[in-house]
Amino acid sequence: MSDAFKDWETDGQGHLKVWPLFGFTTALFGQEAAGLRLEIGTTAPKPGEPIPALQLVLKPDQVRQLADALAEVAERLETLTSLAGRA
Repeated sequence: MSDAFKDWETDGQGHLKVWPLFGFTTALFGQEAAGLRLEIGTTAPKPGEPIPALQLVLKPDQVRQLADALAEVAERLETLTSLAGRA
């Protein structure tokens, strides 16, 4: 596993523990911060059940850093998808 993931949580077999993203919402808290709610879980919740979520507050510079990181990952995925389509 790459050193980039050394701090990530893993299971007993050494696989990264990751959760499917079911949805997200954002909020603005004035000019000082933004909120990000990530709805996660191993299975989609049934109607009326609470949705497990991680709620974060981000400073403006953190919002930009996250947006840039996601844009970079999106570009890499598009490149990989394009390359796979040629094979």
